Amino acid sequence: MIETPTEPELRGHRARWQIQPRLPDEIRRELGDRSVMAAHLLYCRGFRSLEDIQGFFEAKPVSHDPFLMPDMEAAVSRIALARQQGEKVAVYGDFDCDGITSAAVLQETLTSLGLDPIVHIPERVDGHGLHPETLAMLQGRGVSLVVTADCGITAIEEVIVAKGLGLDVIITDHHEPRPDGSLPDCLVVAPTRLHSEYPFRSLCGAGVVYKLAQALATRLPGALDPSDLLDLVAMGTVADVVPLRDENRSLVISGIERLRETRRPGLRALFRAAEVDPSRIDPISIGYYLAPRINAANRMASPQLAYELLTATDATEADRLAERLSDLNRQRQALVDTMLAMLLEEFGDPLALAEAVVAGERSPILVTLGDWPAGISGLLASKLVDVYGLPAFVATRDGELVIASARGAAGARIDEILEWCEASRPGGLFDGYGGHSRAGGFRVQADRWSETQVILADQAGRIEIDALGAVLEVDAEVSLRQLNFHAGKLIHSLAPFGMEFAEPLFLARNVVLRGKQPTVGDKHVRVRLSQSNAFAGGMFFNAPSEFLELPLDTAMDVLFHVSLNEWKGTLAVETQIRDWRIAE
Repeated sequence: MIETPTEPELRGHRARWQIQPRLPDEIRRELGDRSVMAAHLLYCRGFRSLEDIQGFFEAKPVSHDPFLMPDMEAAVSRIALARQQGEKVAVYGDFDCDGITSAAVLQETLTSLGLDPIVHIPERVDGHGLHPETLAMLQGRGVSLVVTADCGITAIEEVIVAKGLGLDVIITDHHEPRPDGSLPDCLVVAPTRLHSEYPFRSLCGAGVVYKLAQALATRLPGALDPSDLLDLVAMGTVADVVPLRDENRSLVISGIERLRETRRPGLRALFRAAEVDPSRIDPISIGYYLAPRINAANRMASPQLAYELLTATDATEADRLAERLSDLNRQRQALVDTMLAMLLEEFGDPLALAEAVVAGERSPILVTLGDWPAGISGLLASKLVDVYGLPAFVATRDGELVIASARGAAGARIDEILEWCEASRPGGLFDGYGGHSRAGGFRVQADRWSETQVILADQAGRIEIDALGAVLEVDAEVSLRQLNFHAGKLIHSLAPFGMEFAEPLFLARNVVLRGKQPTVGDKHVRVRLSQSNAFAGGMFFNAPSEFLELPLDTAMDVLFHVSLNEWKGTLAVETQIRDWRIAE
């Protein structure tokens, strides 16, 4: 069914199209009854031997021993002691979807042990991590043990404060420790620690807390069944965009099954508010419809709203909270659209900007400061990366500070750029910073903002210009005639898709645009395509104006995903266009 284009790279309207390597002949010959198409798609996702490919189809759910994680044994013992002595325990979470689901998982686990924890979710304006003022507040409420969820691995100074207040701390986190590997002076349950023996280091925060719940369930009578937490764990795992392989893949598969049957009033209300059919929940519906509503709380109001929804026990209250989050999400969408239009006008035409960057006339790092809520800065940065294929820093002022969110692009790691900038000034540039390859942020004194812009421009010289730009990896070239029910079902059998296990992307050449119908405020367009005597329908979400203006009967090359779509009880194969270009 599949062909590999001879060109290693093509240029589309939005991005460079990089062609994935062909499945080796020796593997093809040994496949037996296995589908060549399925094997090729797995090969493109890092399964480079026949044994790896066969192992994917025969694999059992992965669940590593939680006691292989550093400090897990001691953490279980300390929580057991707190239970025995009737101590007051606090859960210290984070404000994004992973942090909120992590806190909910930990709260349920500790409650099942009779501990009745205080739960603290910081506001976005307070920033990530532990805060001395909050630790003092918890100590004043009689807390003697703080257990974190999705934060704290770099909180060396804050743990010193906690110990000075007489607090014990157990950190559960999935982020990276400081570059030198140093850790807070407390128990640190994290797969990312140096010399960790845990076999998989890419769990999200909710995943790490789930492993703690597993460990507690094996040692302490009365602990709830950890599998009852998998619906929340799947939400956090998908929302945090961690690699969807190994244990994460098993957690999401099992968690989606739980989500489809969940009895949690909060989640059921969230499904209704988002108009998501529980029986069809998948990573896409989590990532595009459910998690954004959870995150809208911290972006537009308070993360406490989302936490209260996930832990709600009353259906009426859950419906009220879910509708509130949907309303906040609509406000967030409208605000992002308005601000993005301003930024696109500021930075101009993508092709013209790209030419100026290549010519050395413009910086390859997009930097802007505006008057918008800090909660949408990261979303704006992501959209700028999508449009321009360049790393973006979007900042807003908060009193005497400028707070920036950053998103990386192909060929430009945000963590490296931040390290370069911090090291460029004696004593450091930022009041605080952090991140990884794809995302990050910093805080800097407002009177240093101009200096920061200059330093960012200077450090841009380290970026390899040829590696920049949006890239889409193409799995194979197909014809529309091949997009039948069997193909759609086969692709669906490889799901779920996500980070490091991307949804398959196909190329079809000389496809003719036979119909187009804008929907949802003209942002999306339903299309009808033909090729020879074959036809296909589909959607182009957030279609650019250049596509909307194309006359019918235009011949194009298109990149698209393939999905099975149910409409009035009938399954049909549909395409989702990602990019296009005029056919040569």
